[in-house]
Amino acid sequence: MKEKLYKSVTTFFGLGYISPFQGTLTSFLTVVIIWLTQKYFGFQITLSCIIFVSLIAYISIENDANKKSDPKEIVIDEFIGQSIVLIFLPLTLQNYILGFVFFRIFDIYKPMPINYFEKKYPNAFGIIFDDIIAAGYALLAIYIINIII
Repeated sequence: MKEKLYKSVTTFFGLGYISPFQGTLTSFLTVVIIWLTQKYFGFQITLSCIIFVSLIAYISIENDANKKSDPKEIVIDEFIGQSIVLIFLPLTLQNYILGFVFFRIFDIYKPMPINYFEKKYPNAFGIIFDDIIAAGYALLAIYIINIII
């Protein structure tokens, strides 16, 4: 029973098995979830939910018996990374589109040190932390764009 729960969490309730673009699909769904949560419940509740999901994700990834280094079906880390980008941006369509695009770019191409953490730590920490760094890069890029424009 626990194994099914862990697998359900790590695959974002099966979304990790649906498409060849699991990460992008999860990130897109996350944009909708965070937009609605921010709009109707505000920053503090949204942040609390992200922290709670992150803790549950860490435990689930660590206890997933079929876990490899960073398997494609584990997409809860994309939810966490994409959420971090969005929660720290003003709630505008432009920012959310930029947040989605830049997070996916950094998560897919993994510039240094994202690739380092992914390879160095083939556990829950590495699986989640590389997406957190990608979120930081995405936020930095968006803040620079917003300053220039």
